[in-house]
Amino acid sequence: MNKLVSEVFDEFEKATSENDKVNVLRFNNSIALRKVLYCTFHPNIQFSVKQWPTFKPSDDPAGLTYGSLHTEMDRVYLFIEGHERRPSTLTEKRSNEILTQMLENMTSKEAYIMLNMMSKNLKIKGLTKEVALAAYPNLFEEAI
Repeated sequence: MNKLVSEVFDEFEKATSENDKVNVLRFNNSIALRKVLYCTFHPNIQFSVKQWPTFKPSDDPAGLTYGSLHTEMDRVYLFIEGHERRPSTLTEKRSNEILTQMLENMTSKEAYIMLNMMSKNLKIKGLTKEVALAAYPNLFEEAI
C-alpha cells in the first residue's frame, strides 16, 4: 500500500542530502505523488481557483479519512485552466463546491498540500523542480 503523499513529504524533509531526498521520492513512487509534482512544477499548468474556499479538514486519523491525494488527484483537472476534460459549463461556484468537498475529505496535511500545489509552492523544505526531475526525469512527459 502506498504512503500518503503527506507521509512521503514528511520523510523527504527528514532526509539530509539531496541524493537521499531524491531516493525518498523514487522509493515512494505513486501516481498521486507524481501528479502533485507535475502540477506544482510544470510551467504550463495554471489553476482556475482564485480564492481558497473555507473548509474544515477531516479530523479522522491519517489513512482513515474518506479521501486522500491518492483518490482526489484524479479530479484535479477540474481546476486546471484550459484542460481538455474540464467541462466548459463548470461555474466558479460549482468549482469551489467541488474543491471544498475534496479538501474536507482529506487530512489537513493532505488538504494543504493540494492548496499549496495549486499556488505552485508546496512549501516542502528542499523540494525543488530540479529535485523532482532528478527523481522522475520524464515527469513532464506524463499526462494528467
